[in-house]
Amino acid sequence: MPALHPAFVAIAITGLALAACAQRREAAPAPDPTAPARAAFGDHMEPFQGQPLDEMLAVFGPPSSRRPAQEGGEVVAWARKGETTVDGRVIPQDCTVTAFVDTKGLVSGIFGGGNILYCSKSFVPLPQALRPAAALPPLPPVIGQ
Repeated sequence: MPALHPAFVAIAITGLALAACAQRREAAPAPDPTAPARAAFGDHMEPFQGQPLDEMLAVFGPPSSRRPAQEGGEVVAWARKGETTVDGRVIPQDCTVTAFVDTKGLVSGIFGGGNILYCSKSFVPLPQALRPAAALPPLPPVIGQ
């Protein structure tokens, strides 16, 4: 069996040592374009937590549905429907905000379902809806411009 050249052995050992020390790095996630809408929606709904249902009724108007909850209290929902046009196609949009109300009449939980961009547009006042937009990092420059 032929002997290995000492330089080859040294390079191989160095390479293995470096590989053992290397740390795997995950790719950075792309910015989430819905982050500002989710933040605005959450910021707007948070003050209703633990407050009387009447406060939500005053802001959002009469609910689309209202029913007793199995555990007591009630489930109250506001639904909004609309549409948007993308590339010449009309796409339906919807959002439902559901409030879980305890037996004392206090809001114990809020859930938003549907298109979060439409939810934010439908349920959040405009200045607040725009405020979290700064949470998104700026887009990288386009090469050649």
